[in-house]
Amino acid sequence: MSLTPLEFQDAVDDTVWYLYQYYWSAQHGNEIWSVHLLRNSLEHFAKVLLHKYCPERALLGLKTLSNSLPTDPLHEIVDIMNCMSLVTHEIAVKKLVTFFENESHWIFENVPNKEEIKPLWEKIKDLLH
Repeated sequence: MSLTPLEFQDAVDDTVWYLYQYYWSAQHGNEIWSVHLLRNSLEHFAKVLLHKYCPERALLGLKTLSNSLPTDPLHEIVDIMNCMSLVTHEIAVKKLVTFFENESHWIFENVPNKEEIKPLWEKIKDLLH
């Protein structure tokens, strides 16, 4: 259940795209939609992480994180998820952006077509950090 190169590209693109949508939703004060978008971003980021740490289970995404990620990245995901509420989503998004940034060297070395998504990542990273 590994990701194909296209599926990995989609997971990276969707992680960043939902962060971008999150930014605009949060700017408009739509807390409910913001949390939803943040969760969508995290769902795709789960596949990105699994593609790195446990590629044979990457398609399972969030369902398999607790059994398939090493302890440190798993704790980071749990920490983010613990902050995903109407009151604390701004903390969660900062943690998610930091986590993605910490993995970004590997991500952009391995994603088939970084030229399309990396500029949006650089923009949204600056807006949300």
